[in-house]
Amino acid sequence: MRFLFVTLQFAESDFYGRISELLAERGHQSAHVAVSRRAAEALRRRGFRAHCLPDVMGAVGTGLGLEAETARIEARYPVPSLKDVYRVEPALRGRPEREMVERTVRHFRALERIVAEERPEVVVPEVGRETVRETAYLVGKDQGAAALFLLNSPFPRPLRLYVNSYHGPMVAEEEVRSLSTEEREEVEAFIGEFTERAKPILSYRRSTVTPAKVRDFARHVAVSRLHERDNEYLRPSAFVVNYARQRVRQAASSPLYGELGADRPFVYFPLHVTDDFKMERVIPHCVDQEYLIRQVADALPQGHDIVLKEHPHSLGRNRVGMLRRLAALSNVRLVSPYTSSHELIRRARAVAVISSTVGIEALMYAKPVLTMGQPYYAGYGVTLDVDSFREIHDAVPALLHFQPDRERILEVLHAGMRSTYPGLPVWQDLSEENARTLAATLDRAARRHAAAESPAREPQDTLA
Repeated sequence: MRFLFVTLQFAESDFYGRISELLAERGHQSAHVAVSRRAAEALRRRGFRAHCLPDVMGAVGTGLGLEAETARIEARYPVPSLKDVYRVEPALRGRPEREMVERTVRHFRALERIVAEERPEVVVPEVGRETVRETAYLVGKDQGAAALFLLNSPFPRPLRLYVNSYHGPMVAEEEVRSLSTEEREEVEAFIGEFTERAKPILSYRRSTVTPAKVRDFARHVAVSRLHERDNEYLRPSAFVVNYARQRVRQAASSPLYGELGADRPFVYFPLHVTDDFKMERVIPHCVDQEYLIRQVADALPQGHDIVLKEHPHSLGRNRVGMLRRLAALSNVRLVSPYTSSHELIRRARAVAVISSTVGIEALMYAKPVLTMGQPYYAGYGVTLDVDSFREIHDAVPALLHFQPDRERILEVLHAGMRSTYPGLPVWQDLSEENARTLAATLDRAARRHAAAESPAREPQDTLA
């Protein structure tokens, strides 16, 4: 099969170059689209067809003009407007609208040319806010390729692999079924090991200067000056600004952290990543976390608190003003981000999440869970799910009396375990071992999808 990998910078491109070499051993072909010119050149030296996106964008121009091309794109692809493609692009913040439109049109024209030339059967664009990822997904799917999205989970095989979508339930409703004795023992063993270990799924993001970071910064400066002047994502100055901002915010937030205490019952609400892809693109109505937290806090019965904890990847990234306003509310407590999430779940009366894996962790403790952002484990009857925020007023008190069925929880968790694959997304693990694991998973997934799409064969199973 023919793969097309879409990457931004050198490390990600190198990782998928290693995966491509391993896929070649299994009989597949791979081509690459890289934003980084240096990465594209390195991939070509390894024998791959690699396109430098800025070069192709410069060559294709804007075709019939911005207005005509915009109308063509909006008519051809399933988007409400061209703005829906570029609205979460981090490189475009504050730029004039015409510049954003022209850049996006060039993305479409460039990816249309590349996909037509390479004729991939599988596109791996990765999830992210960058325009190239969304465009590659839309163009690839339009031209008949399957888009594979690699997502994480807390299950023993942690990779969730979605086809032609990055948002949806982890399995079809009919996949949640009665368990055999062996299956029940398997899921019970997973729950026991996970809760006994009681470790966070993701490591904490620390804003510290290390020799490795200094070397990376120096290399980024050199590369951005010599090779990547038009790489909008390689901005060493932004690294310095973000580092300083995060250090200041961490210092300013520290006095707001309080003790958990034991005097009042509480609902645990983990703060979501501030600029998460899903929050900004898939569930933008949930971006204003402060509003949602206030709604939950106001709906709690008298004498109950809501306890907040920052996400491990958001330390120093939450606005201090927001944290200060929330911590000032009479029934809201902000605890240290290093407080054990497992301890918070154990002690909480219930858990409320936007779209956090904390919700599925809470199910392992048989805790009542309220979801507000349609996470992949919602909709199976073991969580209370809010589709309209006007429901929060009634849902929160009901949550305190909701008791999820233990057997149904086991069935849902085991269905999730059956639906996942070995491996971790690139942003979690760049190791050679993970590259080999992902190559095997992509090989297996691509062949299963091809079998499912072929009328001549009856597939044994399909992707989740």
